[in-house]
Amino acid sequence: MKKLFLFAAFMIPLLVNAQAKQDPFNYKAQDRYLYYGDVVKVDTSFTVMDLYKDAKIFITKLALSNTKITTDDSKGGTIIANIEEPTTYKTETGISDDPMTLKYNIKLELKKGRYRYTIDSIEVSYTDNGKMQSLSLYDMDKEKKGGIIGVGKGKRMLKAMDASFLKKIELLTTTMSKRSDDF
Repeated sequence: MKKLFLFAAFMIPLLVNAQAKQDPFNYKAQDRYLYYGDVVKVDTSFTVMDLYKDAKIFITKLALSNTKITTDDSKGGTIIANIEEPTTYKTETGISDDPMTLKYNIKLELKKGRYRYTIDSIEVSYTDNGKMQSLSLYDMDKEKKGGIIGVGKGKRMLKAMDASFLKKIELLTTTMSKRSDDF
């Protein structure tokens, strides 16, 4: 009886901790809609026009050749860009990289003293056994299996994509925190 009690006392914290583990990725989920996004407060003296100039500088700093601005409203404070970006993810060994392409939209909604960014409509394209595959972020998230030793292809691609978007969000935050006149 004593051994059973000790075993239960030892196993319960492990089971509770295992269930409480968070997803290691930073995108948000609402049903089948997965995205990166947030409202960021900046200096309240920043007008919509100041933030608009900063947003245009951010798009320029991305320096991606396949960027198409679909909405550019300086008065209303909205910029939407469709982006196709070549990138890579680690192979199973972690020694080399395999190519993949990210397609996504960035939407910036600007108000006095704050802005909202949304990165959505994320699609990942890669080659698998000589065939081109294209999956939405939702489908990638569904299939993020760990593989034999916990490093399945889907998980490695999500990790690379997540790191790429976090760098872009950091660049956006840095760019939008200064007036474009201060650069």
